[in-house]
Amino acid sequence: MTEILKKVAKKLLDYDIVLKVEFLGTKVRAYLVNGYVLDVYYNQTLGKYSYTLIRENRRIIGWDNAPHHVSVRTHPDHFHDVDGKIKPSYLSGNPLKDLNEVLNVIRNVLLD
Repeated sequence: MTEILKKVAKKLLDYDIVLKVEFLGTKVRAYLVNGYVLDVYYNQTLGKYSYTLIRENRRIIGWDNAPHHVSVRTHPDHFHDVDGKIKPSYLSGNPLKDLNEVLNVIRNVLLD
């Protein structure tokens, strides 16, 4: 467990849509209102990250930097929208910096 993930878990609890958090190996899982879950994966050594909003075991939206969408302008960083389309992502890959943006987008999805 990295110090950054511990800080992420603490910061997540500051959001009113977050009910509780737990650690699952290299990720933090946040249980959100209305049955949603946010998984935050971060590996500083490998420079890998992902933020995934899940409901009923299905990805709703997510950001990551897996290098498989080479046509995206911000490759390897990309965003999976609610329709499953791949779009550019301008997140930094540092969860402490990205969390506000991620939670703002998630809040909008939860309110729709």
